[in-house]
Amino acid sequence: MEILLVEDGWTDARVTIFALRRSRVHHRLTLVRSVSEATAFLRREGIFSRAPQPDLLLLDMMLPDGTGLDVLEAVKRSNVADVNTCGTTTVVLTASSDPELRARCDELNVHDYMKKPVCEEDFMRVVRDHKKLMIHSTPILEPVLV
Repeated sequence: MEILLVEDGWTDARVTIFALRRSRVHHRLTLVRSVSEATAFLRREGIFSRAPQPDLLLLDMMLPDGTGLDVLEAVKRSNVADVNTCGTTTVVLTASSDPELRARCDELNVHDYMKKPVCEEDFMRVVRDHKKLMIHSTPILEPVLV
């Protein structure tokens, strides 16, 4: 599983990384710390030109140069496919309890919305559920006779 973690707080990033390690879900994680880095990663621009398409996008809401929703909106406006239509599960991690933020997440097809501090058990349920969906939705390749 390819995971993109968009988180500017070192403590929250470390907690998430250690929770993923304890989950025993095989994954590769990339950490970026701003809207501009996340957008470049998802668009495969600059140093991220060979970045993998993430299976799971973990978005902090409050970033130094905008919000996690800015990431989704920027990708949606670009010429690349919308992250939510490419099989990427998007999970927002936020301390905010703003109902307008939650409504905007729903409009942008965010799959899950978790309040910080995130309960590790709930977080791991989301990761494992996504992993199960990946396994069941992977197409089986049929041999081609030549």
